[in-house]
Amino acid sequence: MGNIIDLQKRKFIGKREIIVMVLAVILATAGIKASDSLLNGGAGKSDNSGGCPEGMAPVISADGDFCVDMHEVAAHANCPYPNPANQNETRDNIDASGCLPVSKAGAAPWRFISQNQASIICAKAGKRLPTNKEWLAAALGTPDKESGWGPDDCQVNNNWSTQPGLSGSGENCVSAAGIYDMIGNVWEWVDGTVSDGSFRGQTLPGEGYVLGVDENAIPSATDARNDPNYYNDYFWIKNMGIRGMARGGYWDNKAEAGQYALYVVSEPSFAGVGVGFRCVK
Repeated sequence: MGNIIDLQKRKFIGKREIIVMVLAVILATAGIKASDSLLNGGAGKSDNSGGCPEGMAPVISADGDFCVDMHEVAAHANCPYPNPANQNETRDNIDASGCLPVSKAGAAPWRFISQNQASIICAKAGKRLPTNKEWLAAALGTPDKESGWGPDDCQVNNNWSTQPGLSGSGENCVSAAGIYDMIGNVWEWVDGTVSDGSFRGQTLPGEGYVLGVDENAIPSATDARNDPNYYNDYFWIKNMGIRGMARGGYWDNKAEAGQYALYVVSEPSFAGVGVGFRCVK
């Protein structure tokens, strides 16, 4: 009798072990699928969006990951002025309920827009202008050549067919995060202003080649000589009044354009031919 009971117990235990093993495999498989889903930005996604909205890409940052427009912002086709030619047309676009900024390849950058207006149109899309630190994080890895620019490189020497060119025209002008045209084509407004040469209580260096950057990705030292660590990139500044901040350079800054290049000359209300923007979220 005892042998029969022991045998039945062993049979029961064997079945229980099999059930446990099957459940463990099912749970492990589900865990792997869930992990893959998170890494791909959400359930069912297999692209590189990282959960970012259309036209944006994720940037990994020690201060928190964020999404950034992959291309310099353009005005949507349903805006009153798809390619604004002056600041009044930009204002009409901002006031139009259905007009939103768009990030896509092959579009003309939205220019003739002030720093203030760029903040408004980003907010209208549920986004904002990047900080200096975010902008640099998105730009890192973009080829920052000092000479020999061709049609596939970043446009810093009138090296595309038009000035400015359509977004994404230079296939080599892409950052490590997959963001296009961070260097050249048009300057890009970023968040923040400089007052009488100071930013957040810190006095900025004078105009010159970048020799170092601080924790806010703003030049901390400059010199009349360039430093290869900073790719010949240049810092422009006016030390009087309130000045907006734009980064990257435009289509004719040559070697002085780059991921460390910063322009602190124009007032936040300035809107010109060579300044555009992109948004983050």
